[in-house]
Amino acid sequence: MTIRSYSIRRRLIFLISAPLLFLALIIGGLSLLGAYDEIEEVSDAQLAHSAKVLLQLIEHKVGEHAFYEIELGVERPELAHKYENKVTFRIWKEEHLVTESHQAKSFGAFRAPPGFSDHIIAGEEWRFFVFIDSKTNVTVEVAEKSEVRRELIFKILLGLFVPLSLFIPLLLVIVWYGVTRCLKPVITLSQSVDQRDSNDFTAIETNSIPQEIQPLIRALNRLLKRINSSFERERQFTDNAAHELRTPLAAMKTQTQVLLKKAAVMPDCKDGLDNLHDSIDRASRMVDQLLSFARLQADHIELKTVDISVLVQEVLKEISPLAVHKKQDVEAKISSEIRVHGNAHALYIMIRNLIENAIKFTSEKGQIVVSVERKGDEAILHVVDTGPGIKSNEKEKVFERFYRAEKNGPQGSGLGMAMVKWICDVHNAEITLEDNDPNGLIATVTMKVI
Repeated sequence: MTIRSYSIRRRLIFLISAPLLFLALIIGGLSLLGAYDEIEEVSDAQLAHSAKVLLQLIEHKVGEHAFYEIELGVERPELAHKYENKVTFRIWKEEHLVTESHQAKSFGAFRAPPGFSDHIIAGEEWRFFVFIDSKTNVTVEVAEKSEVRRELIFKILLGLFVPLSLFIPLLLVIVWYGVTRCLKPVITLSQSVDQRDSNDFTAIETNSIPQEIQPLIRALNRLLKRINSSFERERQFTDNAAHELRTPLAAMKTQTQVLLKKAAVMPDCKDGLDNLHDSIDRASRMVDQLLSFARLQADHIELKTVDISVLVQEVLKEISPLAVHKKQDVEAKISSEIRVHGNAHALYIMIRNLIENAIKFTSEKGQIVVSVERKGDEAILHVVDTGPGIKSNEKEKVFERFYRAEKNGPQGSGLGMAMVKWICDVHNAEITLEDNDPNGLIATVTMKVI
């Protein structure tokens, strides 16, 4: 079952922002509905008030005459308003039209029922209020275009949602900034842990760490302490075991050499003693490498500027007798002054193991090419041999401790390539193994130059 990971930052931003945005929209919607109802009430109240004012102004004059008519004066432009042509009125004395505003002429013979009502006239929607005075039989009709109300509602809506549209992005930015700032100690902590060396088990500092994370830090520190203790026990055991094994192996080798001299005249015994002697040599090499590996891991790897070109030349000078003994052709292609950030002792062991392996597993009169070059900001070390090579399915396994690839010829201890891989990891270097056509192996180490 695959467990999907998630981002605490995105989840916090969502859990904080979503309710706030939802509440803002709910409040905005309720405010809009309340404003709509209030506008309807106020507008209807104004229509009713206008009708009553008109009735009060004319009820005495109209009530005394059966066919009284009122002529409206000339409109005064200076008193005009943009909503003026959207409000109109008509007044009747029974069935006789007493007076009407200019905008009401488009109503024609239409008569609205008493009270409030909505009607569409000439393609326009109007809101009517009709009041009938029972004493004088005067009917006052006041009408307003519905678009006035809609325009007012739209302006209120605009005034509400324009600030809201600015508030929402600002809210998201504030929430994002706040969450990011709160999670910054976690990011800083993860970067600090990620940049640690593989053998650094010191406790993680809890300064400036939020209280919610400190239990996790304390748990990690306890884990680091247990891991450090386990590594120390392993190193001590490996170191002690290697030391204890060297003495009996040296004694066995000496005794074997003495027996070989005595068995010079006994061919049957000599073959067995030769095999025993070779086995003791392999065991001694394995113990030496195990001791070197343990000491290398126990030491603090201090990184400095190292000229890898010089290191390769020193290794070749020291182990060239091995190649001469096997009549091998060793070719060096080393560019000068290629400097990297590393530990000279550890890099020396890595280079020596790679070249020793090439010499060991390459047959007599074989060819070995060692090259160091710079490509861009990378230093590249190649060790190419014409030995039996390594099977594709074993190329990654050879970096495991005590794993020995299937080869014809001498067998290694199974620690050399594990040590090489460990040193590469400490130096953030990359090592690859490829086939050399038609036969052999190409070991490539890539590091950053300085």
